[in-house]
Amino acid sequence: MNISRLFFTMAQTTEISQPTLFPFPMSMYLVFCIIATVFFIFRFVKEKQPYQIIMAVAVPLSILIGYSDGKTIFYSVGIVEAVLLLSAFVSSVICNRKKKVENSEELHTESKEEK
Repeated sequence: MNISRLFFTMAQTTEISQPTLFPFPMSMYLVFCIIATVFFIFRFVKEKQPYQIIMAVAVPLSILIGYSDGKTIFYSVGIVEAVLLLSAFVSSVICNRKKKVENSEELHTESKEEK
């Protein structure tokens, strides 16, 4: 077995394969985006949390990267995605705090009524 030939063949095959931006094919990514968007819209209709609608916009927005070759769009989408993810995180934290305060006030008023 010629080891140098093996390494040469492996080097050639790695040069041939073109790396892609997405770890799986674009058709699978489209299906994922559709399912995620429908899920976040469904949850927003049920719970009315603002972070859910923000994520419903952020997930399909990332598809633009796959269909563009320019770096301007790549960086623009990245900045918009970062802002959307940050705003979803902040709104999630704020909504959770409001919910905890409302629940504690309800428990407090219920305990007063029982006495």
